[in-house]
Order: sequence, then C-alpha cells, then structure tokens
Amino acid sequence: MNAPVQRTRHGIFILLRRLRAPLLVLISVYAVCVLGFTLVPGVNPDGEPWTMSFLHAFYFVSFMGTTIGLGEIPYPFSDAQRLWATASIYGTVVSWLYSIGSLFSVLQDPLFRRTMHESGVERAVRRIDVPFYLVCGYDDAGSRVARELSEDGTRIVVIDAAPNRVDTVEVDDLNMAVPALCGDASDPKTLVLAGLKNSHCAGVLALTGEDHINTKIALTARLLNPEVLVLCAARNHASHSRMAAAGSDHIINSFDTFAERVAMSIRTPSLHVIYESLTTQRGTPMSEAPQLPRGCWILCGSGLFSRTLRRQLVRLQIETVVIDPELEEADVDDTHIRGDPTDPAVLRAAGVDAATAIVAGTDVDIDNLAITLAARSANKKIFVVARQTQRRNTSVFRAAPADLVMLSGYVLAAEVLRVIRAPQLATFLRRARDEEEAWAALLLKRMRKVIGNEVAESWSVEITPNGAPTVSHLLEAGTPVTLRQIMLRPDAGGALVRALPLLLQRGQERELRPDLDTALRLGDRILYCGLARARTTMRHSLVDYALPSLPPPTVKVVEANAPTT
Repeated sequence: MNAPVQRTRHGIFILLRRLRAPLLVLISVYAVCVLGFTLVPGVNPDGEPWTMSFLHAFYFVSFMGTTIGLGEIPYPFSDAQRLWATASIYGTVVSWLYSIGSLFSVLQDPLFRRTMHESGVERAVRRIDVPFYLVCGYDDAGSRVARELSEDGTRIVVIDAAPNRVDTVEVDDLNMAVPALCGDASDPKTLVLAGLKNSHCAGVLALTGEDHINTKIALTARLLNPEVLVLCAARNHASHSRMAAAGSDHIINSFDTFAERVAMSIRTPSLHVIYESLTTQRGTPMSEAPQLPRGCWILCGSGLFSRTLRRQLVRLQIETVVIDPELEEADVDDTHIRGDPTDPAVLRAAGVDAATAIVAGTDVDIDNLAITLAARSANKKIFVVARQTQRRNTSVFRAAPADLVMLSGYVLAAEVLRVIRAPQLATFLRRARDEEEAWAALLLKRMRKVIGNEVAESWSVEITPNGAPTVSHLLEAGTPVTLRQIMLRPDAGGALVRALPLLLQRGQERELRPDLDTALRLGDRILYCGLARARTTMRHSLVDYALPSLPPPTVKVVEANAPTT
C-alpha cells in the first residue's frame, strides 16, 4: 500500500473513531422510533385496527427525521401514533444535531486536518513528473523565489511551519498550483513527505530565518538524497562551516552579498550594472551605472549588517565613522561614537554635515527611517543607504528620501535565482571582480550594442550529448564547430542571435569573453547573456534542428602592383 492511500485511510479511521458515539446514538434513536411505529396500533379506513409494517415505519421515520414532512402514511394516524411521532421527531432532531455537531468538530480537529492535508500534498507531489524544488521557508525570500520560479514554469513545493504563510501560498499570484505543506522543514519525515526522495526533486532551498534549521535541512537532504542540489541561507558567519560540513552546495549570506554589491558599485560601477541586469527579477531592463561616493561614510548600528558593510569599505580604503549605542568607553575615538543614531546631535557629532554617505543599518525599521530623515535634513547631498527588515514597510521606505534600500529577503532571493538559473554566473562574477572598470565598461558597451536596453537573461550551454546533441554529433564525427556557428540564426544570411558569450569553461580553465571564432570541444560549458528569444533560437539549433552552416568567407581581390595590408 502506497503512502498517500495509507494516510487517507488513517484520516478515515480518525473520522470514524471520533464519530463512533454520535453514530451509535443516531442508529439507536432510529431503531427505537421504527420499532415503536411497528408496535403502536392505528385504525384503517374500515375501522379495523392495524400496525405499520417495518418498511412503512422505516420510510416514515426516514423522511420525518430529515424534516421533509410528506404526511401520515398509509392511513391517518391514531392519537397514539401521533404521540409516538411527536416523541420521534424530537428524538431524531436532537440526535441529528448531536451527530452533525460532532462531525463539524472532527473536521476542525487538528490531527484530522493535518492528516488529510498531508495526504493531499503527498498526492500532488507524486503527480509531478518534471524537476521541482523544495522551498523551505515562505517569508520574504521564499515567496519571491516561488513567484519567480513559477513564472519560469519551474515546479516547486513549499514547506513552512507557520500556518498563515502556508495559507498565503493559495492566494499569492502564482502561475501554477503549488503544493504547500505546513510542518517543520528540519524534520526528515516532513522533507520526505514533500518529495525529497522523489526522483524528480532537483534541489532543496533552505531559506528559513534560523541558521540551525537550515543546517539540519541541508544535512538531511544530503544524506537522504545525495544527488540533489542543496542551497542554504545563512545569517551568521559562524554557521558557514557547519553548513558546508552538512553538504551545502551553496551558502548565501544576504549581508555579505549586499556589501559586495555596494563595494562593486564603488570600485567598478559598470560591472554592478551587468550584475544587476543578470540577477534581478525578470522584467527589469539595464540601468545606468550607480554613482556611489567615496569620501566619508557614517555607519549607524552595531549589528552584523553594519559590521559586514564596514569591512568592505575598509578594503576600498574608504573612511568610516561608526555610531554604536553599545560601545564601551574604551573603544570610543574619532571613528567610533557612542550614542543613539536617531539623535540629530549624535549625527552632527559624527560629521554628517561633511559626510558623503550614511548607512541606516539598525535592526529596527522605524529607527532606520528616522536616521534617513535626520541625515537628509542635515545634509541635502548625502547618499543614504537604508536597511529594511520587514516587507510590509515597503511603501514607507519607497516614500522615504533614501537612495538605496536593502531588504534582506530580496537580496537573498536574487542570489538563489542566480544559482538556479545560471550556476556559471557566480564563476563569471568572481573572475570579473578582478578586472578594472575599463574592462567592465567595454563589456557593458558590447552588451548594450547586442542586447540594447531590453531585459537581459543569462543561461548556460553544455556541449554534451544531452545538452547539445547536434553539436556533439558533429564534434564526434570530427567536424569543427565554433562559438559563432552555434549563435547563427537559421535562414538569416549569417546574422547572429542577440546574445553575448561571457565565460567559457573547459576543464579547469576559465576564459572571460571568449572569441566567437573559438573552436568548441566536448564538455565545454558556455555562459551566455542575451534576449529570451535568442535563447530559444539557440536551443532549437542545439537540440531540435540542424546546425546552420557558416557563411562563405569574403575574398578580397588585390590588384597587381597594389600594396598589400
């Protein structure tokens, strides 16, 4: 017997067990009423005494108990029969009320509802016949990831311990039906129930707000399904080693990610534009390079967010002043001020009048908004970075005079989507960070020339029999194939699709911005960016149709005695 059927039977057993007493009362009342009508005498139209048959008695009690009221059958009742009918009416009505109330009570019973809910989710997961991801945690990050993946057509299953979050899955604007399980994602039984051991499970996304829960999810997923992708969200750096030991393939810290993006926008603004265009939600076109100042930065708050951002600024040799209300007296100096960062006097003491940027990085949204307003009032030109901790305050932060708002859930979601959509993108960004602004500006110029200001997507092409069968067959036959050839548009006279190769991986080698005339080999992996229709065209050439032929080379005729170049 499979698990969904067994779980359904458990639910039916619970229902019958809880309704045992009401059913016994209902059956007993009906039996007594029917028996009474077969014994109480009546008078037929001829004036002779008669008694109801069992069939007539059962029929009359049935429609009487359901309040249909068809009348006295088969003859008008005697006074004794009417007296018994009156008693039977009250008896059946009371027994029905008792039974219906007990039924509603069972339907609201947490154990019964959980059993039937789990059975429904398990059935829905078993019907999924395509790769899907387990999203553990449906807060800001989880809900955004679920929405983006559903728009991509990727199947997901949601797990969350909060019933209100599970309920929101049904009312959220998702493109497909999403099974949602209410339970502890760190419990192996819950993960298995949600489809961890399913052959179509492609990955487990541990996105809860607790590092120890995410670590346990990663460990359970790695042991029960070693082939599955495991991605963990981490709040504290101390958890990174435990998550790595638990088998996490990717560990994402939203504070580290945001701090690196700020540093990137200061050091190489063009690379920041490329990063944003390839990692933010779809429907967002390429923006202009941000203008984050150097100068002096004021960091408000003593939490991990401010400390992480300060480390990146120090690496860039940017002057920083920290306002920390919990500073010890011995640690107070010119760059560390003890006080309330929401106090305008403390901000003035930190040099807000001459500072180029301020970071409202406390753990309280109201305080961050107050810091934003006070800083803008004291210095109209100061660049304001505000941290937002709760998504419900989005409208308020949009109205606030902040130049850059950081919401951990959105930053985390963008990184998760980057890993899922284009795993090679992380390798490209790591290598690209070592390049100068001139290199990034040239790449951005090429992207704008090829893609324009439209929405850019990123994807990977793997030269394998499964990923690119057309190219693989040609290479196995000894026919050379270049990057340019797989980017040709069919029946377009040698025109290329609107895409740009960003990275070529060949074994341990990594080549940024590979040349289009590079000859391909089996096992190569190429990271592309471009328009969605370019991705579709390339897939048709690589998988579905024959590879377009290269146009004949242009031959330049040189006249006799003419100088050659």
